[in-house]
Formats: sequence, structure tokens, C-alpha cells
Amino acid sequence: FIELDLKEFDSDRPNISTSEQMIEKDVFDACYFGNDESRVTQELVTKCHNVCRSRLCCFDSYKLQGSCRAAVGEDECELYSLCEQLINENGGEVKTFIELDLKEFDSDRPNISTSEQMIEKDVFDACYFGNDESRVTQELVTKCHNVCRSRLCCFDSYKLQGSCRAAVGEDECELYSLCEQLINENGGEVKTFIELDLK
Repeated sequence: FIELDLKEFDSDRPNISTSEQMIEKDVFDACYFGNDESRVTQELVTKCHNVCRSRLCCFDSYKLQGSCRAAVGEDECELYSLCEQLINENGGEVKTFIELDLKEFDSDRPNISTSEQMIEKDVFDACYFGNDESRVTQELVTKCHNVCRSRLCCFDSYKLQGSCRAAVGEDECELYSLCEQLINENGGEVKTFIELDLK
């Protein structure tokens, strides 16, 4: 919609250049997810960081660097307005899609506690490799096992123990959803990174 907006409304604006239009479009393409939580992915966070990195200093909430708003100018900073979503409540940078999702969608959910957020972050940090096969290492498998060991019973595919989903609860089990990758096709545990990589 930014392209259409630029075409229909900004083409006659003398104070917006083609390069400014391209910046605005690049920021939108990299960072916009609207109200669609499913669009909040690690890829979106990475792309958004790549586009926004040099202009996070535009925002007063960013504490890792002094403000550059006066030097860069209000108009330029305004082109990067979507980038502010990458600044966490401590003034640092949002690094993972889980952090962004929690910040944008879960901050007003009364039923998610800080400890639940920490569990979800710990599982993500230990177990997530996305589409990057080079991240599938023995260290990842070991860390993932350490975090997931007590909740593998959440998954129906796990055959080494009875299900604990009813006892633990759906919400708790959902926090450990990435752990399911540690269950092999026989219902046992993936022990090596080679097994995980082949899976």
C-alpha cells in the first residue's frame, strides 16, 4: 500500500525524493506485519534490523547510542518510524522474533507471566535453528535437551514416557513446542546433531 500511497498522493509532493520513497518502501517491506502475528518471524526481525540499524538512534527510547535525530533530521527519522518496534522496554534491541512477538502481541495478555516468557525465550535460544543447517550442532542438541528434558512428555509422538500434557497443561506444553524436534520417528530422543540434521 505504500507504493500506491506514494504513487497516488506523494508524487506531487516536492519535498519527498525518490530516494526517500525507496527508504520508506524498504522499511515497510522489511518491518511491517500489522496485526498479523504469523508474519512475526526471525527472518522479519533480521531484515528489519538490516534496514533499521543505522537509524535506531532516531528514537528517544533507544539507550545504546545517543540520539541522532537533530543530526539526521526529523524527516529522515520519520521514514524509519516502523523501526521503533525493534527497541525493547529496556532501551536495547529486540533480537528474536519471540521478543518482538511478546512485545507487540503479548504485553497486554494478562495470562502470560514473566517466567513463561523466560521459558519460551530459553527454549528458543537453546533449540531454534530455523532454515540454517549450519546451526545444527552437537552443542545445540545438548542445550536443547537440557532445556526440554522435563517436557518431552508433552508430545504424543514421545514414546519413552506417558503423556504429561493433561497434568502440566496445554499452555505450559506450548511454551516447549520447539522441543518436539528432539523426538525421532520411533518416538525416542534425537541424541546427535546428525540425527537432527537428517530429520
